[in-house]
Amino acid sequence: MKFSYKTAVTTSILLVCLPTVQAEPFTTSANVALTSDYVYRGISQTDEGLAIQGGFDISHESGFYIGTWGSNVNFLEDESVAPEDRANIKIDVYIGLTGDLTEELNYDVKVGQYMYPDGASSDSDMTEFNLTLTHTMPQGTELGLQYDYSPDFGGSSGNSHHYLFSVNHTLPTGLGFGAYIAQQTIAESEDYSYYGAAIYFPIANLDASINYSNTDLEGGEEFGADDRVFFTLSKSF
Repeated sequence: MKFSYKTAVTTSILLVCLPTVQAEPFTTSANVALTSDYVYRGISQTDEGLAIQGGFDISHESGFYIGTWGSNVNFLEDESVAPEDRANIKIDVYIGLTGDLTEELNYDVKVGQYMYPDGASSDSDMTEFNLTLTHTMPQGTELGLQYDYSPDFGGSSGNSHHYLFSVNHTLPTGLGFGAYIAQQTIAESEDYSYYGAAIYFPIANLDASINYSNTDLEGGEEFGADDRVFFTLSKSF
């Protein structure tokens, strides 16, 4: 079965129409987003183009959860790749457990499978294990530490380690600020660092953000890894 940009749009519309169900001890939630550039770990996944994204989660009161998320992408676009082998969509499925270690410290342990179902791009499929710790300070500032490990990054690049430190703060008005710095190491590819910042604010019933991203990859402008600014509108249900 082939997936396309139209599939991503249809999926997002269905998620918007899907009601949030509260059936204790389980709850469900959904989210949709429109972004001017899908940037993943400092690199554009859409050749600097628009992306429509959406996800759906089922959570248990114990902290256990399972979910899926999808976005259109734009991979393998050079003339050497046949159109039917190019990637049009990314689909994530994941399972995890979240909870509180203390009143201020939260943990999230997750394993995810990241898939590109289109043709040759399926070689980029990978499994990744994640641990995230979030510390909430008295004034509302959040500090985050994230570690990810993949035994075969991108399906063919060997094992990888990813480290990220983030800071976020939201004012009572709803205006928020965030920044992060991260390191991606890959056994059979070039290691690199990336960093970014964002301003968050509400627009009507939507959440908006203006984001900046950059990496230290040499020649990054050739494959969407140079400095960039992008805008995102999202909604959670």
